[in-house]
Order: sequence, then structure tokens, then C-alpha cells
Amino acid sequence: MISSRIFRVLFILILTLTPWFSERKLFAFHGIMQPSFGARQAGMGGAFQAVGGSVMDLESNPSHLARVKRTKWELGSGIHLPSIEYNDEYIDPNPNRSYRNATVEHPKAVLPYIGIIQPVTDNISIGFALYAQGGGGGQFKNIKRNTPDGKTLNETFGTNIPIIGESTKAVEDLNFRFMTVKSTFGAGYQKGNFAIGAGIDLVYGFMELKRTYQDETRSLTIPGGIRYQSDSAYTLGGKIGTSYDLTENIRIAYSYTTRNVLPMDGTMKVDGYAPERSFGTRVSRYMIWPDKHIVGISYRTDKFIIDFDIKYIPWSESFNSTKFRTEDVWVRTPVGIETNSFQFNLNWKNQTIFAIGAEYKWNDRYMTRMGHSYGNNVIPASGVSPMLGASIEHHVALGGSVSWNDSTFHIACEYGFPKKTYGGKTSDWTLSHAVYSRTEVHPFQFSYNKQMSVFSIYLGMEQNI
Repeated sequence: MISSRIFRVLFILILTLTPWFSERKLFAFHGIMQPSFGARQAGMGGAFQAVGGSVMDLESNPSHLARVKRTKWELGSGIHLPSIEYNDEYIDPNPNRSYRNATVEHPKAVLPYIGIIQPVTDNISIGFALYAQGGGGGQFKNIKRNTPDGKTLNETFGTNIPIIGESTKAVEDLNFRFMTVKSTFGAGYQKGNFAIGAGIDLVYGFMELKRTYQDETRSLTIPGGIRYQSDSAYTLGGKIGTSYDLTENIRIAYSYTTRNVLPMDGTMKVDGYAPERSFGTRVSRYMIWPDKHIVGISYRTDKFIIDFDIKYIPWSESFNSTKFRTEDVWVRTPVGIETNSFQFNLNWKNQTIFAIGAEYKWNDRYMTRMGHSYGNNVIPASGVSPMLGASIEHHVALGGSVSWNDSTFHIACEYGFPKKTYGGKTSDWTLSHAVYSRTEVHPFQFSYNKQMSVFSIYLGMEQNI
């Protein structure tokens, strides 16, 4: 048996490493939310709403806490290995202004979780969990471009630059990261076949956005790039869940998680000639993490559990657009005007996710699991951007457990099938690369697409104390 002292040491370790994990790149799954929270849940394709028995019920449905009759701790991590492919092309009558890009990135994201459940009475249990909720991001370097205003380097800098001065060629670098981490304290109460629970979420978030231009030799930084870093953002949220045993074998459950409004004020530096711009300007903005509804039904015997969930996430209410307002009028628009206010139009759609999973107990030592989830693509053509990951539709999963004494080790593998999304001619991304001035607008000369798949490994350890 692993002692509670070891659990406390691991708990402190993960708390210490949380800021380091928050600096890792993170990429999208269903929207920008993980399809599963916990290794046991992952093996069932994220279908767990009417199952329960895990510390990560604090993420999905805290009513199940009341059904845990012994103190339990649990920790683990999801290790995500996405493959992200970005392609674009600009075709101009002047071949010197045409370009084509094909980039493939293989980043990594490690998202840990840890928590504990403690029965208080025969009918009441409390719990605490710390976990990464989700996020998005991307990093692409050396993307071939024309200068933002389509002028030569000599015209841009107002001087004669040897060798490269008559060129309009440039390279663009992108780096975008957004992540939320939650700590949840919850309690569950059971009376007969009915259980109800609630949780309070302390939510942490951060965002970083860098988009810069240089000449092909990387000797000169071309005006027009932006570098935004949010302050650390904190807010409160909550969730409520219920579950009811219709019969000895059938359970139904429902939970609701509130949306979180994150204040994302920060600092932005704008590449330009003026020395004062190197110190940056303050940014005022906020970001909304959406609310979530989940309903589920499960059937169980002594050997077998099957669960079916329906999840609804109203992305359109929070990811329609995101606006930045700066203290100084420094940000350059595609038509050459400087402003202190701009926004990204995302136009995300609402999402319904269907998940089904099964668990089979071979004996007191071994269990196996499998599952599948499907969520409609939330990103329309007008919202496609390399800075936010593509929304994968289909995930399949396999998993299993090994138990000994009061300890259990879980492992699961999950695969999100490749999903390609094509950008529209009126998207922000198209206009930012096809508009050089008020008179030079060529959206039909620029096209782009993005494809993503992801392979994930979940590892988890739990113990009854």
C-alpha cells in the first residue's frame, strides 16, 4: 500500500510544478477542451457521467462523491502528442510576390491531475482536485510572407538597404498559448437512490500571443508585429450534479458547470520605429470559458459497465469574438491605419458531444475498457486560424487497470482522427494576408487549411486508505 504521506509529497510536488506545466504548449481536442479527465474516464472515451467513483468526479459530477465510502486519493496525467499541419498559398500575377507554405509540428502537452475524497458521514463525502481544464495554442516559424503593407524593405524603412532592399519578401513567426487550470472543492450527499453534489472552482488562466515579421535573412524586424502577454487571471466558478439509481443496474445523471469570465488584462508590445513602443502598452480585455451541460445513463452488473453521455457546450456565447483595447494607438490594421482597438472574429458554433464507453472486470485484479466520442466541428471557415487548434470530431480509446491490495493503476490510449478545416475568404486570417492597402485587396489570391490529429496516453494511480 502507498502511504498517505507519499500522497502528500506528490500533491505538493504537483502544486509546485503547476506553473511549469502551464508554460507548455497546449492544443485542441473537442473545441479547446479535453475529451476526458482522468485515466479511467479516458479508457471509456470520456463517457463517465453516470458511473462515478473517481476523484475527477469533481470535474464532471460531484454527486458521485457521496457514493465513495472510503478515503481515496488519485493522481495522474494525460500526455498528448498532436500532429498539426498548416498549409497556405498566395498566388499573384507577379511571381516574385507568390509563395507557398507547408508546415508540420509535433508538440507535446503534459496535463496532470490530483485529488482526494474523504467521507464525512455515511451519506456525505467531500473532496478536492487540481487539474488542467483545457486550452489551445500553436507555434509556427519561418512562414513565407510578403511585408505587411506589400512594400519593399527600402520603402518600409525609408533607406537603401544593400542586397535585400528591393525585396518584398518576409517571414512570419506565430506563437499562441492559452490555458486554464482549476482547483475544485466539492461535496456530495446521498439519500437512498438519489445523490446531489456541488463544487466551487478556483480558476487560473493565462494567454500569450506573438506575431512578428522579419526579412528573409532575419536581420531586420519589420513594423507591424505584436507581442501580448496577459497577467495571471483568476476567477471563481462552480458546478452542480445529481444522480439517481433507477434500478439496481441503471443509473441516470446530470451536471452543469458554470462559465468562467477570466480578466485577461496584460501588456502588448508593437514592433515599430518609436523607442517608446519597446516598453509596451497596457491591454484591457477578458475571455469567457464556456459553461457545460452533461447528461448520462449507465447500465452495470458485477462484471460490466456501459455508459452513454451527451454533452452540450455553447461555444458561440463565449468564442464569437475576442477584443483587445490598448492604452496607446499603436496597433496597425491591414489598411495601414493605427488603432487602439481590434478584435479576432472566431464565430465558433455550439457543440454537442456524444460519448459511449464500456468497462469489463475480468477478476479482482484486471479490468479493460473501450470507448468512442464524437463532437461536431465548432470552427467555421470564417474562424479558422493556425493560432487555435482544429476541432477534432472522432476519438477512440482503449484502456485497462491493474489492482493489488487497495491500489489501482490505470492506463489508457486515445486517438483523435485527422480533421482538416479550410479557411474562408472573409476570415480575419485571410484578410490579414491579402489586404495591403485600401486599394490593394486580394482575398481570392490567398487560401489556407489546417489539419490536426492527436495520440494521447493517460496514466493514473488511485488508492483507498
